[in-house]
Amino acid sequence: MMSSNSPLQIINQKEAELRGRLEAAQQQLEAQLQSARDEAKRRITQADQAGHAEAQALYGQSLETARREAEAIVAAAHEQAEALRRQAEARLDFAAGRIVELVLTSHLASDGDTIKNTGRP
Repeated sequence: MMSSNSPLQIINQKEAELRGRLEAAQQQLEAQLQSARDEAKRRITQADQAGHAEAQALYGQSLETARREAEAIVAAAHEQAEALRRQAEARLDFAAGRIVELVLTSHLASDGDTIKNTGRP
């Protein structure tokens, strides 16, 4: 007997061959997809780390800028306070002088009244 394949057997063989090729292609595709996912995760992690480092650097720079600005504000406030203190001292000296002048003037005026009333020169 000759071994000849019937058309149905040939179709079954071709289907089996195509199924095998399809499964191999699907496995290859799945491997490529997994590789792409892994690469995407790696890049996201890398970008996240780089972004975090950059954010930390910007935060540090902002903190340093704020510290310098605060120091400048405090220095300006000290200068202004010192100027106000000097101005107050000057006014205090002037006010003390005026009070002494008023007291002396008032005292002399009341002594003058007493002298006039008592008849003393």
